[in-house]
Amino acid sequence: MDTTLKNFNFNIIDASNDSYLTYFLSIRLGILEMPPPNFKKMKFFIFLTFNYLLFLSVNAQNDDDSTLKKKAFKAFSNKEYDTSIHYFKLIENQSQNLNNKIYSQHALGHIYGKEKLDLSEGIYWLKKNISTIEEDTSRNMHFTYILSLQLISSYYQYQGKRDSSEYYLKKGCLTYFNDKEKYKEKYYILNRLNNFFYRRKEYNLSKEILNNLIEKDVKNYNVLSNYLSLCIQINDSIGIENTVEKIDQLDNIRDGIHYFYLGELALNGGHFDQAIQHYQSFIKQFKYFFHNTKKFNFVYSTDEIKTRHYYIARTYLQISQCYRGLQNDSKRLEYLLKAKREIQKGLSFPTQDMNVMASEIYRALDIYHHEHEILTSISYIDSAQSLIEKQLLLHEKDTNQVLLNQLILQNFYKAEFSGNIVEQEKYYWQSYLMLKKFVGNQYNDDDQLYQFKNLREIQDQLVIFFTRLYKESQSKEDLYKVLEIIENSKSNILYKRSQGLENLTFEQYIKTPDLDNLRNKINSPPLLSSQEIQKYFKEYYDGKSFVSYYPLKEGLIMVGYIDGNFFLETKCLPDVWNDLIKSVHKELSESNLFIDRSFNHQLLEIGEFLVPDKLKNAEDKRVVFSPSGNLTFIPFEILKTGKGYYLEQWAISYSFSLHHEYSIQRPIDEDYDPIEILGVAPYNKINLPFSLDELKAFTDNILSDKEASMENTLQRINDINILHLATHTTISKTAKDSNIEFYPGDKTQKYSLSFNEVANKNLSHLQLVSLSSCHSADGPYIDGEGILSLQRAFAYASVHSILASKWDVNDEVSSIIMASFYDYIKQGWEKDVALQKAKKDFWSDNPSLKINPIYWGNIVLFGDSDPISSSSLQKTLIEYLPFDF
Repeated sequence: MDTTLKNFNFNIIDASNDSYLTYFLSIRLGILEMPPPNFKKMKFFIFLTFNYLLFLSVNAQNDDDSTLKKKAFKAFSNKEYDTSIHYFKLIENQSQNLNNKIYSQHALGHIYGKEKLDLSEGIYWLKKNISTIEEDTSRNMHFTYILSLQLISSYYQYQGKRDSSEYYLKKGCLTYFNDKEKYKEKYYILNRLNNFFYRRKEYNLSKEILNNLIEKDVKNYNVLSNYLSLCIQINDSIGIENTVEKIDQLDNIRDGIHYFYLGELALNGGHFDQAIQHYQSFIKQFKYFFHNTKKFNFVYSTDEIKTRHYYIARTYLQISQCYRGLQNDSKRLEYLLKAKREIQKGLSFPTQDMNVMASEIYRALDIYHHEHEILTSISYIDSAQSLIEKQLLLHEKDTNQVLLNQLILQNFYKAEFSGNIVEQEKYYWQSYLMLKKFVGNQYNDDDQLYQFKNLREIQDQLVIFFTRLYKESQSKEDLYKVLEIIENSKSNILYKRSQGLENLTFEQYIKTPDLDNLRNKINSPPLLSSQEIQKYFKEYYDGKSFVSYYPLKEGLIMVGYIDGNFFLETKCLPDVWNDLIKSVHKELSESNLFIDRSFNHQLLEIGEFLVPDKLKNAEDKRVVFSPSGNLTFIPFEILKTGKGYYLEQWAISYSFSLHHEYSIQRPIDEDYDPIEILGVAPYNKINLPFSLDELKAFTDNILSDKEASMENTLQRINDINILHLATHTTISKTAKDSNIEFYPGDKTQKYSLSFNEVANKNLSHLQLVSLSSCHSADGPYIDGEGILSLQRAFAYASVHSILASKWDVNDEVSSIIMASFYDYIKQGWEKDVALQKAKKDFWSDNPSLKINPIYWGNIVLFGDSDPISSSSLQKTLIEYLPFDF
């Protein structure tokens, strides 16, 4: 419903007579509600109306304007819209009173768009209205101006032109924020922007707005209902409970939309009978509200009457899903057909939302027919495709998340329902290309990951399909597609951060002057194509292998590049696989120095399973592993095969994702800068006694004890290319609460950097950061991103390579390995090779500790593994043969 002002207060009426005029016509046109029944003195409204009529007769500039106004209002009241338009056009054309012109333009914009459903003409008049008001800011037309911005945004949203809709909503909100006192009661436009963000699945921005609105009006039913819907989407159980309690205290629940949202909550939880009850309650209240507009002091405009079918059809569709869960096929089909009939009524006003809902209903019908093997002459999936294609033709240049989401689903189900392998390949790939555009277009990390999670099942099916296709055809094109889908599913936030894009607050959003530039940054192709992947490996992977892992319920997919050739292998996961990984991870996390033989047996069992056949006898002795899922918790160096530890066989590094690695790769012919290392040891005199000796082994540029403050470190950081932090870290279950510590002093001043503070810095000049601190490579795992460790925070800050620890650091052992590591780095060895050689040196000096990887296996390298210095290249370009078996 287009009710742009809730709980109307007479204080919002502007001082000018034309604002009274705007208000009165807005009520007559159904743009605004009449004052709600809980106003104590309804006689005041009658008095206002009487004075308005008096104004028409005595306060107009001339009799012609007054006569035309009366005729325009009378025609509108009789729903003679063409006649009303005629008189308003005469006023707009001939009146000498600018206020009358402005008001007539606004009235024309309203009548064309909301009553005649001629959105283009409505937009024309509203643009003219906005322009006229902006030309003379001295006039007190505040309400008309913001209302016109809101209406034009609504029309663009009807058309599906989301970018244009966003532009005018943002303009209205910016107008409000620039002068809150002047526009103090016009915050209703914020609720419209909230709805826009919600539909774009920008839930964080939506939540910010709703919290602001609830503070202003805690009893606003529409705001509370919107907040309930948001809490359900983001699984905020406390928010759901509190909001339902507030709604239950309201006297007026208007259209009852919160019942629908409660139905969604029950459906998501598998409580199908309860969900049906909520949905039926919504339909009952919704119809009652529609048929009793006088009781609610509300007037429906024509567009609202049409869009009413959308809400009913949507509810019937959800009821059918409940009956699907209850395995009641007859009721499921009954409500699907009800939904189809209802949406077909609504399609007489073919807004984008109406078309999208129709396509969802048609797909649901096709799914039903395929599940029951019902042959029909009607192809609902083709009907859905036709509706989406019409929208695409209209909005080809618009960054429309709604359509992208529909195209993902549409192409996916066309592939699912096709019996032709060629068609399946075509539509599955088109579905992926749409998914590739869709995921990552949100302004905030949490929203981006939420979308990824929602689409994970589709992505898994795509991986399975192209893997099977490769197994059957041995076509490398299918292999490239599998590798592309898998690697592009990892570390999507990391790509965004590497482009300089941070999480966006609502205040930052409002102050962003160029939305197009912001959208272009977010929508720029973040993910690699198959062609780019092939080219990248051929240029940068000489003598180095890449192995990507993708665990599924059905098994494990291993895909990558070994000895100059692409490969793909699959394995069925053992029944005990997840328990095995959990057991090893638990042992490592607890840093148990007294391991038993069973632990080493587990490392062998996992190691033998994870090594690809192609890698067992490969010539490449450097390997980049790209794990996902629970494999990210275990360092592969400590895994074993019959030949020994992985570390004995390969120099190992890790990739957050291939597309991130690609983005940080330095040009092959780029010159090396001199190595400049800053070592920081804030706790060397407190509880890390070996940390200072650790630093002295490889640098003279040191901050220790009191000098190792956060402020001093940040001041010196721009003059170096390697930062080594021998300190403490605090790792939290929530990434934003993880910290890296500096000298604490008296703790009255800030002495730690949080995950977000690190992530939001630009440290792209640093070739390497070493975090010699406990659990700095550990943290919460997020599907679609990976482990949100402090190591990843530095990657967000565009550091090229990061060394960090998977578990507790042994201060003495770390100092030995690090001293050796930097010695090899200065000689010009690749970073992964330098780390391998340093650990093998430690074995040579401490042979009894080789059997216990808890001592030496915690330090892992992520990111660019290439050299930092060119020293070794100046020797004789000798071939690297680091092993003596």
